[in-house]
Amino acid sequence: MTVLRSVLIGLLLFGHTPALADMISPSHSCAKPFKPSQFATREDQVNYERQLGKYKQCLTDFVNVQNKEARMHSEAAMNAANELKGIRT
Repeated sequence: MTVLRSVLIGLLLFGHTPALADMISPSHSCAKPFKPSQFATREDQVNYERQLGKYKQCLTDFVNVQNKEARMHSEAAMNAANELKGIRT
């Protein structure tokens, strides 16, 4: 049995738990503010704009975290692929 085959069998047997964890896509928990057709007062409009700013920031934070984690996963995969290339059979 080659080393590569051993590695592949090991990944199949023991590597399934992290793969299952990634099957569920994360979603944000940001609350989108309700925008009325018209604002009763200037204070209501200011309050809406404040809530909208918080909503946009929440979405931006979520996107940044997901992009960072995607980069980390990509780097881990590239490192593993490079390590696999270096294994002599």
